[in-house]
Amino acid sequence: MAKKKPALVDLKKMNLSFEEKGQIIKLINFKTQTLSIDTEIYESETFIAKRSMVYAHLPKKLKVQLNKFF
Repeated sequence: MAKKKPALVDLKKMNLSFEEKGQIIKLINFKTQTLSIDTEIYESETFIAKRSMVYAHLPKKLKVQLNKFF
């Protein structure tokens, strides 16, 4: 039998983030079925918004770290 992937992976514990346009984007959840990631956006340590982004738009460094787990 093939190994079943979880539908939702919690990324908060991994404390993954990257900086883009002066904002810090923290990864929250990874949805394996749609390959989308829930993020929180901070500017100067202040919470701005929650957004969803596509896995393909992540920086390569983060993709490498995530691929180790999936």
